[in-house]
Amino acid sequence: MPLPGLTKRRCPTQEMFVFELASWLDPKRLAEIYREFHRLQIRNFLSDESARNLHRELADSAEWRLTVNQGEEIRHFSLDHLSAWTDEQHALLERAVTFGGRYGFQFRYEVIRLEWTTGEMLLAFRDFLSSPEVVELMREITGDDDISFADAHASRYQPGHFLTAHDDHQESMRRKAAYVLNLTPEWRPDWGGLLQFYDASGNVSRAFTPGFNVLNIFRVPQTHSVSWVTPIAAAPRYAVTGWLRAGEAADD
Repeated sequence: MPLPGLTKRRCPTQEMFVFELASWLDPKRLAEIYREFHRLQIRNFLSDESARNLHRELADSAEWRLTVNQGEEIRHFSLDHLSAWTDEQHALLERAVTFGGRYGFQFRYEVIRLEWTTGEMLLAFRDFLSSPEVVELMREITGDDDISFADAHASRYQPGHFLTAHDDHQESMRRKAAYVLNLTPEWRPDWGGLLQFYDASGNVSRAFTPGFNVLNIFRVPQTHSVSWVTPIAAAPRYAVTGWLRAGEAADD
């Protein structure tokens, strides 16, 4: 049944923004699917207006930075800084990312993190996910009664961006489930950027194609990746992503 009284939440720290859940949500049915597969895709998670406002902020933002890892070290590069690089510098980065992905865990995509953004809507969405009503919904869907808050960051995948297989497990961060709110208005699966899940033999057992206003939730730990975005992709892959976590919220 729909959730009475849970279709609207005004964020306490961001009074000018209101996010609304879609009124059709049936937590019992969603919980049944999650319990069987340990992952779930919810279409039209927010009201259409809420999703479009959040997408608009991300699409218009000038705060995107390229994020890549070198082993356990994570580096962020402003796009203005990258535009001033020489061809040789870009080639060096390309070789480093290719080598890292060939032999270990590697990612390359663009990100907006809460600690540097001035965009209030992304902060408001994090507060919305951490509100008592939404936390209770997530507890019911996942069966994890110790979920207490959500963190968040925005991601944008362009051609050549990817995230290799990993399982999100970090003991100290107490991640119970991961979520990805897709905010990509138009996407074709052959453009890449699919959220892929693997079985014990390394085969892709399930894949979710990017969409608009679609929330993916999956249990942590669980091996997954984001497939390489191909050169034929005609638009960026936008999302807000993070984890549903136990314990007390803190700056990580």
